[in-house]
Amino acid sequence: MALRLRNRWKQGERARTLEDVATVSAANAWRVACNGVLSLENEGFETRTQYQRLDVIEEFVVFLLHLTDHQVYGKFNEEERAKFITAMALRLAGFVEENRADNKAPEDLQHLTPADFKRIFIDKLNARNAVYAECSYSPIEGPGFKLMRAFADWVSDALGPKNREWVIDQILTIEGPEAVEKYTASLDALLAGSDDRAGPGKEGPVRPMAED
Repeated sequence: MALRLRNRWKQGERARTLEDVATVSAANAWRVACNGVLSLENEGFETRTQYQRLDVIEEFVVFLLHLTDHQVYGKFNEEERAKFITAMALRLAGFVEENRADNKAPEDLQHLTPADFKRIFIDKLNARNAVYAECSYSPIEGPGFKLMRAFADWVSDALGPKNREWVIDQILTIEGPEAVEKYTASLDALLAGSDDRAGPGKEGPVRPMAED
């Protein structure tokens, strides 16, 4: 089944806000992450539990959130950019909390609450971004090798030591580039809608989100 991402807006009653775009972007990032995990499993890189799947999903969405910050640079002013990234990060943290709550934790993690996992995710996001910030990114070519390699290493760590080098190669050559292409295309399409209506730094008629 083809991966379906929301990438357009239509006329309606509710005006789109910057938070609306962040919410849609978070949902798209989560879908891309889930698709990445499924693709890895289809290639034989199996996860043992739903909690381990969520560990891998978290690495994907943190990576995609970092790319989002690069993509919106220059499109929003600094206040809007910070507001957008914060809103998207909090929505992703909400997805983490909801999904951890819906699945039984391994015995060694059962003392943690879903809210604990939300906090752990935010700590992880900050730690990963501190490393990603030291890596190169081109608006034209996308993430540099060092950035992709750091992402691949963390996905490999989440999957475990088995077939580590093969996992890293799979991320670098296939899953990483595909995730980048699919997600950034959807975000570009959402942001392009701001060219003819009110939004961050724009003037004109406001258009709301398209429904699924």
